[in-house]
Amino acid sequence: MTDKVGASHSSTAGGAAGTATAAAGSAAAEAAGEAAFNRQLAALTASSTKAAERDVEVRVVSTELSTVKKAADERVQ
Repeated sequence: MTDKVGASHSSTAGGAAGTATAAAGSAAAEAAGEAAFNRQLAALTASSTKAAERDVEVRVVSTELSTVKKAADERVQ
């Protein structure tokens, strides 16, 4: 029976080491996930900025075309 008691203590020590290793792995995975999230957020911000710039360009062109059309319509009348 003394062998079982020793095995029990070894299992507890191994379990604690396994828990510490899992915690370290979890922290590393969390850091990697946070880095990936930050990269995605930066990409989204860049895409959003480009879309806003294009929206302004489209509005400018649309306004210019509208002005040209009004002038042409006035000439016809």
